[in-house]
Amino acid sequence: MTKALRLGFFFLLIGILSTSARGQSVVRGPYLQQLTDQSIIVRWRTDIATDSVVRYGTSSANLNLSSTDSTATTEHTVLVNGLSFATEYFYSVGSSAGTIAGDATYHFTTSPTPGTAANTRIWVIGDSGTANSNARAVRDAFKTWSASQPANFMMMLGDNAYNSGTDAEYQNAVFDTYPELLRQLPVWPTLGNHDGYSADSGTQSGPYYDIFDLPTNAEAGGLQSFTEAYYSFDYGNIHFVVLDSYDSDRSPGGNMLQWLESDLALNDKP
Repeated sequence: MTKALRLGFFFLLIGILSTSARGQSVVRGPYLQQLTDQSIIVRWRTDIATDSVVRYGTSSANLNLSSTDSTATTEHTVLVNGLSFATEYFYSVGSSAGTIAGDATYHFTTSPTPGTAANTRIWVIGDSGTANSNARAVRDAFKTWSASQPANFMMMLGDNAYNSGTDAEYQNAVFDTYPELLRQLPVWPTLGNHDGYSADSGTQSGPYYDIFDLPTNAEAGGLQSFTEAYYSFDYGNIHFVVLDSYDSDRSPGGNMLQWLESDLALNDKP
């Protein structure tokens, strides 16, 4: 290959990489999953498949750390670990070609050391998936109230996306309704009957299970459930249990009740 051809190929490659970085857009999220005192999962969706990079740090002006996943995808899921407890971090999302989304509003705070009591505020919403003016009014009221009293995380109690919990309905009811909140508040969801119309707890398939990354192996405390349909987690000295009241076996001899009894027997937290 001649020098001219090599230079031409080099500039062509740079042009392709630059176009890819410029052309990629975030079309969902980012949103935060599985918060612990040492880790968090950052998820987002893009219109173009690339690798995944979360850049982060304790100052919005210095995102000097990074976590990556080299798999080319439009559904980006990055585990960020090795964090310090009860610490605020700022972050951005993008690829190895550069950052595509991130500013001073992209931040989260890790949970306290397990077992440590701390003032804790939780935003809890249920039957919220209407994507209408009522849902937006609740959101706006919460944002006004929490401006001086930030929440630590968010819980969704089911029926998160009407009518059938499809991916498009989740986009309207969740991601387009709470974009700023979801980039700051880790969310712990529950399956409702409307979410369950398009999801299957037995196979853990469908939009609800595709969208959320939930602990199956006690990654965030509690006892491993081996399913995303029901799970538990800890925040400081508080123990939380999330059950599936729609699509999992709820009989006295069923796996969910047996797991619940075992999880509570092991627990020593409020």
